[in-house]
Amino acid sequence: MALTPRQLVHNWRLKLSALALAVFLWALVQTEPRNAETFSVPVEVEVSDTAWTPSGPPDPSSVELRLSGPAREIIRLAREGTAVRIPLREVGSPDTFVTLRRDWVPLGEGSGLSVESLSPSAVQVSLEPAVTRVVPVAVDTKGMLPGHLALASPIGLNPPVVRARGAASRVGGLDSVRLVPLDLSKVESSGILELAVDTVGHHGVRFTPATVTVGIRVEEEVERTLTGVPVIAEAGGGEAPIVVRPASIDVTLRGARTLVTAVDPADLHAWVAPELVRGMAPGEARRVPVHVDGVPPLVTLEVPDDIVTVRLATESQGTKPPGDVP
Repeated sequence: MALTPRQLVHNWRLKLSALALAVFLWALVQTEPRNAETFSVPVEVEVSDTAWTPSGPPDPSSVELRLSGPAREIIRLAREGTAVRIPLREVGSPDTFVTLRRDWVPLGEGSGLSVESLSPSAVQVSLEPAVTRVVPVAVDTKGMLPGHLALASPIGLNPPVVRARGAASRVGGLDSVRLVPLDLSKVESSGILELAVDTVGHHGVRFTPATVTVGIRVEEEVERTLTGVPVIAEAGGGEAPIVVRPASIDVTLRGARTLVTAVDPADLHAWVAPELVRGMAPGEARRVPVHVDGVPPLVTLEVPDDIVTVRLATESQGTKPPGDVP
């Protein structure tokens, strides 16, 4: 529909101002300084053929990228980072040279940047058959829980396994995969959190899922002392009975309240290693360390006096319980 002269001049001042602004912005863009910069960028290989995977980084793993365009856009790209992304849709051989294309460098839509050159212009890509394995997950910890807290149960993992997919030479030797360490010093209460699979040292291996749910249960830490735990010392092999002094020891347990209070003193066994009391001569005395079994996981044990004296029992002492004779 044709415009009448009256419509053309309607709000002519506003229309003239808009035109002047558009011309100004166009001129500003055209006069913005254009620079050319060179910096190093990594080379990444994206294999569409699921039967193959890179056996390692391409050679070389980075190239020199020369860009031209507005200075502010070059600065932005250098700050945000970019890469040369090689799309391999079909694999013809395990080792191949790939000539790099400029359009494989993402620059950002409407940035005004252009790739002038890539040096070197080709890289070698090595591939291997891809395999998938299910591997267990392990969690590492760092730091210590706040002094008033203790673990009340083992750290839970869900799922306890992940799928590892990558080159056979890399995935075949995996017996487990570790998570990013859990910082115990930041734990304030029981709860669940997400930890990522630690991919350091696993170049080219993809883990699914990439994160694991970690459950942690803590309680107030308590201390409990148990007295009179009998010490057993037996040489075995038909040797004479052993007298132990002192005949019993005291132990201190420390840990989460429910774990420590649930310990039955009868489940604790203090003993001397048999090899330390074999071949004793009559009248000979030995000072030997004591071991304690029966302490549940996550409970720590302290034995203030873990050294006892052992002697061969005399004929008159043989009918009495070990340790009852001074």
